[in-house]
Amino acid sequence: MSVQLTTLEGKQRKKFTARQRLEILREWDSTGNGVEVSLRYGIHPMTLYRWKKRLEQGAAEFLKGSRSKPNPRVKELERENQRLKDTVILLSQDLMLLKKKMNLV
Repeated sequence: MSVQLTTLEGKQRKKFTARQRLEILREWDSTGNGVEVSLRYGIHPMTLYRWKKRLEQGAAEFLKGSRSKPNPRVKELERENQRLKDTVILLSQDLMLLKKKMNLV
Protein backbone atom coordinates (compact mmCIF):
# COMPACT_ATOMS: atom_id res chain seq x y z
CA MET A 1 0.00 0.00 0.00
CA SER A 2 1.51 3.30 -1.05
CA VAL A 3 0.60 6.60 0.47
CA GLN A 4 0.89 9.94 -1.25
CA LEU A 5 1.11 12.98 0.92
CA THR A 6 0.04 16.23 -0.66
CA THR A 7 1.41 19.67 0.04
CA LEU A 8 -0.64 22.44 1.56
CA GLU A 9 -0.24 24.72 -1.46
CA GLY A 10 -3.63 26.12 -2.34
CA LYS A 11 -5.35 24.26 0.48
CA GLN A 12 -7.00 25.80 3.49
CA ARG A 13 -5.59 24.74 6.81
CA LYS A 14 -8.20 22.85 8.79
CA LYS A 15 -8.95 23.79 12.34
CA PHE A 16 -10.34 21.21 14.67
CA THR A 17 -11.83 21.82 18.07
CA ALA A 18 -10.45 19.96 21.06
CA ARG A 19 -13.46 17.66 21.01
CA GLN A 20 -12.98 16.90 17.31
CA ARG A 21 -9.30 16.14 17.89
CA LEU A 22 -10.18 13.79 20.70
CA GLU A 23 -12.73 11.99 18.50
CA ILE A 24 -10.16 11.66 15.71
CA LEU A 25 -7.62 10.23 18.18
CA ARG A 26 -10.23 7.79 19.48
CA GLU A 27 -10.99 6.70 15.92
CA TRP A 28 -7.26 6.23 15.30
CA ASP A 29 -6.99 4.18 18.48
CA SER A 30 -9.96 1.98 17.56
CA THR A 31 -8.94 1.38 13.94
CA GLY A 32 -5.21 1.25 14.53
CA ASN A 33 -4.55 2.78 11.12
CA GLY A 34 -3.38 6.37 11.41
CA VAL A 35 -2.84 6.78 7.68
CA GLU A 36 -6.47 6.02 6.83
CA VAL A 37 -7.73 8.31 9.57
CA SER A 38 -5.43 11.13 8.50
CA LEU A 39 -6.52 10.77 4.87
CA ARG A 40 -10.18 10.75 5.90
CA TYR A 41 -9.80 14.04 7.75
CA GLY A 42 -7.26 15.59 5.40
CA ILE A 43 -4.46 15.95 7.91
CA HIS A 44 -0.86 14.81 7.96
CA PRO A 45 -0.22 11.56 9.85
CA MET A 46 2.42 13.28 12.01
CA THR A 47 -0.33 15.60 13.22
CA LEU A 48 -1.98 12.62 14.88
CA TYR A 49 1.23 11.76 16.73
CA ARG A 50 1.65 15.39 17.79
CA TRP A 51 -1.94 15.55 19.09
CA LYS A 52 -1.49 12.26 20.95
CA LYS A 53 1.73 13.46 22.56
CA ARG A 54 0.10 16.70 23.70
CA LEU A 55 -2.86 14.79 25.07
CA GLU A 56 -0.60 12.46 27.04
CA GLN A 57 1.45 15.36 28.42
CA GLY A 58 -1.68 17.23 29.43
CA ALA A 59 -3.16 14.13 31.05
CA ALA A 60 0.03 13.50 32.99
CA GLU A 61 0.02 17.10 34.22
CA PHE A 62 -3.63 16.82 35.17
CA LEU A 63 -3.12 13.55 37.04
CA LYS A 64 -0.23 15.02 39.01
CA GLY A 65 -2.75 17.37 40.56
CA SER A 66 -0.34 20.24 40.32
CA ARG A 67 -1.81 23.54 39.40
CA SER A 68 0.23 26.61 38.85
CA LYS A 69 -0.22 28.57 42.03
CA PRO A 70 0.66 32.24 42.08
CA ASN A 71 3.91 32.67 43.92
CA PRO A 72 3.52 35.24 46.71
CA ARG A 73 7.19 36.19 46.33
CA VAL A 74 6.57 37.21 42.72
CA LYS A 75 3.67 39.44 43.76
CA GLU A 76 5.83 41.04 46.44
CA LEU A 77 8.64 41.68 43.95
CA GLU A 78 6.21 43.20 41.45
CA ARG A 79 4.94 45.63 44.11
CA GLU A 80 8.49 46.54 45.10
CA ASN A 81 9.41 47.03 41.47
CA GLN A 82 6.49 49.41 40.96
CA ARG A 83 7.45 51.40 44.09
CA LEU A 84 11.02 51.73 42.81
CA LYS A 85 9.80 52.89 39.41
CA ASP A 86 7.62 55.52 41.07
CA THR A 87 10.58 56.67 43.16
CA VAL A 88 12.77 57.01 40.06
CA ILE A 89 10.08 59.08 38.36
CA LEU A 90 9.79 61.42 41.34
CA LEU A 91 13.57 61.83 41.65
CA SER A 92 13.98 62.55 37.95
CA GLN A 93 11.21 65.18 38.14
CA ASP A 94 12.93 66.80 41.13
CA LEU A 95 16.23 66.79 39.27
CA MET A 96 14.67 68.46 36.24
CA LEU A 97 13.13 71.18 38.46
CA LEU A 98 16.46 71.85 40.11
CA LYS A 99 18.22 72.07 36.76
CA LYS A 100 15.63 74.56 35.52
CA LYS A 101 16.05 76.73 38.60
CA MET A 102 19.80 76.76 38.12
CA ASN A 103 19.40 77.46 34.36
CA LEU A 104 21.29 74.31 33.43
CA VAL A 105 18.65 73.11 31.02
